[in-house]
Amino acid sequence: MRFTEFVTSDDPMLLAWARFRGTLAAGPTRALPTARPPQPQTPNSGLWRLLATNNRELGRSFLLYHRFDAARAHVVHLQSDPDSLTIEHVPGPTNGSRGWLIVAAGAPVMTCSRWYSSLSTGAVAAAGALEAFRTAVLTDSPDRSDASGRFRRRASLGADARA
Repeated sequence: MRFTEFVTSDDPMLLAWARFRGTLAAGPTRALPTARPPQPQTPNSGLWRLLATNNRELGRSFLLYHRFDAARAHVVHLQSDPDSLTIEHVPGPTNGSRGWLIVAAGAPVMTCSRWYSSLSTGAVAAAGALEAFRTAVLTDSPDRSDASGRFRRRASLGADARA
């Protein structure tokens, strides 16, 4: 699992994450307690991304964290009780598109990273992401991006790059 830290609030990756998250948060019929658009006003805010061994993104954090250690501690806490995590399917922005959220204690903690063309393909992806999350190896330091969205420092891609 990779953690990405943003040094500016107008980072292209952060803005893309916020747009996608906003569409997901608007999807469920129930009100989500953390569905307000994120306000990345502090430097070094960040999120986490669950990656497969081929670096394909399986899911990403629903929350924007103010510090790397807070993000990492939250993931460790969630991994300590993986049976409490559930999948919630949500409608997408276009007719027939579907997405998913992973929910803990009634609040979303992870989102899909793309829209799926059917409920069945989204369900398979959600189940796979949840299974990978249970045993994900966490990096010890965050990747950082500059204002262009390019990474200016990347942690070693050794064993910690596995999902």
